Amino acid sequence: MSSVEIVWWIDLIWIIPFIGAALAGLVGVFNKRFSGFIGVSSIFVSALLTIPSLLMIIHDPSKIIVSPQREWFVIDMPLANTPQLVFRVGSYVDGLSAIMALMVAWVSLLISIYSLKYMEGDYGEHRFWLFFTFFVGSMLLLVLSSDLLLFIIGWEGTSLASYALIGHWYRDDDEITFVGDKDRKAFGKSMFFSPSHSGVRAIVMTGAADIGLLIGVGSMIFFGGTSYIPDLYLSSSLASFFRELASSGVLTLFLFITTLGALAKSAQFPLHEWLVTAMTGPASVSALIHAATMVKAGVYFMLRFSPIFISISSLAGSLAVSQTREYFIIIAVLGGFTAFLMATMAVVSRELKLIWAFSTASQIGYMFVAVASSGLIAEPGLGIVAGFSHLLSHAVFKAALFLTAGALIHVVHSRYINDMKGLASFMRITVFSAYLAALSLAAVPPLAGFWSKDLVVETAGIAGLSLIYVLLLFTAFLTGFYSLRAVGYLFMSSKESSHVHEAHEASPVMYIPYLILALSSLVIGFVWWFYINDFAEIVLAALPIETIHEIHMDPMVMYMSIVIALVSAFSSIYIYQFSKKEIYPVILSKAPSLEFLHRFLYDRWFINSIYYIVFVDSFTELYKTLGRYFEHLVIDNFYHSILTRFASVVSRGFRSIQVGFINIYLIALIIGFLIMFLIGMGVI
Repeated sequence: MSSVEIVWWIDLIWIIPFIGAALAGLVGVFNKRFSGFIGVSSIFVSALLTIPSLLMIIHDPSKIIVSPQREWFVIDMPLANTPQLVFRVGSYVDGLSAIMALMVAWVSLLISIYSLKYMEGDYGEHRFWLFFTFFVGSMLLLVLSSDLLLFIIGWEGTSLASYALIGHWYRDDDEITFVGDKDRKAFGKSMFFSPSHSGVRAIVMTGAADIGLLIGVGSMIFFGGTSYIPDLYLSSSLASFFRELASSGVLTLFLFITTLGALAKSAQFPLHEWLVTAMTGPASVSALIHAATMVKAGVYFMLRFSPIFISISSLAGSLAVSQTREYFIIIAVLGGFTAFLMATMAVVSRELKLIWAFSTASQIGYMFVAVASSGLIAEPGLGIVAGFSHLLSHAVFKAALFLTAGALIHVVHSRYINDMKGLASFMRITVFSAYLAALSLAAVPPLAGFWSKDLVVETAGIAGLSLIYVLLLFTAFLTGFYSLRAVGYLFMSSKESSHVHEAHEASPVMYIPYLILALSSLVIGFVWWFYINDFAEIVLAALPIETIHEIHMDPMVMYMSIVIALVSAFSSIYIYQFSKKEIYPVILSKAPSLEFLHRFLYDRWFINSIYYIVFVDSFTELYKTLGRYFEHLVIDNFYHSILTRFASVVSRGFRSIQVGFINIYLIALIIGFLIMFLIGMGVI
């Protein structure tokens, strides 16, 4: 039985960044530089507060920490299972949320320190800090909220902030901030995206999917009779609702609709396209979105709600359990396919940040497979731990990759990796950090990415997801290849890139954060094996699912993963660092038949173009058609026909009584006064 401790200051973890955001916006109007220090300071205070909260959980993993739950408002629910629905403001901290909040706050802090120098002198500097700090506050609110309504507010707050930050350079006046090739088209659709357009893409795609989330969460609140998240774990009312859905054969559909928002937030197929063009924002924004906030919100949703789905379906009966398993299989398939899909795109991409963006969606796919596996195995805790551990290791090395990318792009003023040849000779700390983080992404032992990825793959195998298991192993090979390809260009000859010789190491304010992150990936890798079972106990102790007795890594899977990682990584190292060749032009010159495959992958499987043709173009034509008919039938007819005829009739009526006789005017005046008198007396 979990013990509950009330701690008043827990709310400050997410409140302080919101205060910082407001102050950064106000003060920044007068002093842009000071807004940055306000933002960093507020995030630093939040980060400090996450430490004692986690230490309290470590001392007693089954403990739950809550802040005083303040009543917000009450809704009468005469048709629901409870007469009243009470919404409260407060925080809820268990092992899962304590570790997640710690990661969000500290990774965000390092990114914010980097941003002090990176965003220096930017035309929207104070606006950047307003939304950056607001972003962190929204994510912490999402993670720590005890009430589903607060969770939704934090969820939508991250969407709003991402829209503002992805489109930060809204003037669209510098092609280095764009994504894609300027004159490239696929099926007649441009593959060149501006910051302002990319921001709209992000909020439209994630916002549309959030409709499903709102429907699902709203239904759970209404039929579960509570919005307090811990009460949902064993809610008999919610179990009855699941039982009714299962008897109608729609529980799988309901759970999937509820998860649409998470799939879009985490850029999983088919809702992944927004993340690709989100690279138009500053590098620190990309790091924040990919490592600590936006895309991790979807995974956190799965980590928080999967135990609820598993627990409630078991209470609802065997039919509900069966349909819940179908739901988890669908999520696992989407996650596995996304991992493969995005890896194939990364293999041929030429833009550094775009490669890391593809890798994010791919690695998030691994996490979705792991969490989905929790609903398919006897010990669901294994899937939760596998997915969460990969989320944490990915946060560390991915933040380092994007921050180093920002420094590299700033030096050469180009997004393309072939313009970065030779930077290894001039930016040793930056390149070392990028290389170490790339090795972790490639899952090369003993870095953090190896252990967490390996546990995900093993969990998929235990869940009986054989095809996905094989697909993840093949994707691991692709990941190792494109990761080292991206950083391999930094070691190639720079004869064709004369501007590289003017390169110099980034400011310590920039390189210290990503050096810390890169080294952390190495340190976590060394200690991972010794503390994974303690980590599992902390995460699972307060969750209503079967915990893990002990995590054992399958030696066969481990050896296979090591071979795949080393072969893929060293193949890429040999080609790009020792042979110093650009392999794709050579292959395409000798095998022109592969040109279409290369174009297919480079143009993102034509998915973007298909979306524009099917959705954007069709709705645009519908809008134009309806507009034409509306303009002709309503506007033209109303103004030019109906309104003129009405005016003519009224005019004739008024003219008929304007006869020029005083007695008629007096009679009309008397009648008018009489009517007003009767109205005043209440007769009429």
